[in-house]
This record gives sequence, C-alpha cells and structure tokens, in this order.
Amino acid sequence: MSDRHLQLAIFRLNDMCVGIQEDMDGYLPTASLEKMPGAEATFAWLHRRGVRICLLSDFDRERTLLLLGRLNWTVEEDGTVQAIITDQNKKDNPVRMAQENACLQNPRFSFAAFDTPRLLRLANEARVHFNLAVCNGRHSYNELAVAPHHAMLDSLVQLPNFLLEHLPEAEAGQFTHPAAGRRLLPKLRLPRPLSRR
Repeated sequence: MSDRHLQLAIFRLNDMCVGIQEDMDGYLPTASLEKMPGAEATFAWLHRRGVRICLLSDFDRERTLLLLGRLNWTVEEDGTVQAIITDQNKKDNPVRMAQENACLQNPRFSFAAFDTPRLLRLANEARVHFNLAVCNGRHSYNELAVAPHHAMLDSLVQLPNFLLEHLPEAEAGQFTHPAAGRRLLPKLRLPRPLSRR
C-alpha cells in the first residue's frame, strides 16, 4: 500500500478510538479513559505507509485537545494523528470536510471507519473508497448493518489485515496499458458491493 492508493484515514475519536467513563463527558480532566484495543498500533501502521489520519471528535476544540493530551496523542505531521475535526455532530458532512482539509485530488483516496450509522451515511455521500462499520462503539451490530458500508469489523485491530487483503501490491499491481505504453495502477478492489438496506 502506498499513497497512490490511500492518502487519508478518517476515524471517530469518541467511543471508537477511546472510551470515556459513562456519563463523564463533562468531566474530561478526571474521567476514566480507555484506549480502544489496536487504535494506536493501527495509527502507527497507517502512518508508516504514508496515510494521514483525521479524527472526528464529538467535543469542541478545547475539550478534544484536553482528551488527546490525556491520551498522549499529538496532532501534527509526525504525530499520532495529523488532523482533527471538532464538534463533528454540528457539521453538515465532517467526512467531506476532512477530505477537503487534506486537499485530496479524489475522494477515493480516503477511507472511513466509523461506529455510527450517521457517519457511515456521510462517508458514503463523501464517496470514500472503503466505508467500514466498526462494532465496538455504542451502536449495535444491527444498527450498523443497515447503514451503507463495505464491510463490518469487530474493532480497529482488524483494519490492517482488511486493507492488506483488499489493496493491490505496490509494485506487483502495476501493468502497462498496451495502447498508451504507460504504467497504470489497477483499480482498488472492494470486498463486496456497498450495502444499502
């Protein structure tokens, strides 16, 4: 995988990447936090492959930065994540906003992994390449199953294997167009057609 295939990964911070002690959203300085299994390892794996990471936060900027500071996650080019969108629930389409902020030439250079039906619908509207439902948030499997998605994952731990299985090899996947005589990349494969129940 290289930036020729995917350039931006978009995740939801709340519930999917970090769990916050129930009913403690208003007490972020002292609330118990739980990093979701595989989140940091997945971020590092993507970063090594040149994929930028954007987190969508339910909180305002001040509370989001407080939360990230408590997790020891940085927001900078060589940080844990490269961008954040705060107050995502108040935005028309925070997925499209993340794509625009990353200056993507094509929305297909991005993928999204979300745990809410709303964000899965918005990712579908934003034409991400992979729209993945992750079942470790507050929404049930059945709620996510009826939202548009390409595949369902139990947690972020499964994401690297999913991408390796569905993305072409960097060099082996290249071929020469007979008429043009130039090297082309194969189209990215989808695990199955988009689910639209």
